[in-house]
Amino acid sequence: MKKLGLFLSLLCSFAGFSQVIVINELDSDTPSIDNLEFVELKTQTPYFSLNGYVFVCFNGNPNSGSNTALKSYYTMSLDGLTSDANGLVLIGSNDVSPAPARTFGDNLLQNGADAVAIYLGTFEDFPDGTLATTTNLIHALAYDTSDPDAVELMALLNLTEQYNENENGQQTTESIQRKNDGTYETK
Repeated sequence: MKKLGLFLSLLCSFAGFSQVIVINELDSDTPSIDNLEFVELKTQTPYFSLNGYVFVCFNGNPNSGSNTALKSYYTMSLDGLTSDANGLVLIGSNDVSPAPARTFGDNLLQNGADAVAIYLGTFEDFPDGTLATTTNLIHALAYDTSDPDAVELMALLNLTEQYNENENGQQTTESIQRKNDGTYETK
């Protein structure tokens, strides 16, 4: 009976773990030409391999036309990346400091209302124009810069909240940051 109790205790402790990878911080709107944009990912454990995962950006504007509305506009393979001793991986523009583990072009992240997501999959699974989905979704974050909520995109990603990078009226100098309880704040 003690073994069963130990087994159930271990099972419950594993069930209490959150996602393997989460979006820890996002800065989509920076001064000038948006050359300091970044996304910080966090893993449950240090030195975690991100092989088999992909980062995807989605356009949340339902009125932007049938070719881009609610669909992916950028995808980055996370193959070859490993989180650091703190479980962090930084991706971003070339001018971001400290230097990102992988870079993307300046002014890449749309200022919102949009979303970024981590999926189990490959770059080829998300060509530009792929409709947002929860299939193989690991984690997603909907964000904006004082825009109406991207309700349709949030529904496709099973999200209930969108976070405003301009919540404090300082969208070019503040970012959206994950709190210990899994919610986000702008600071």
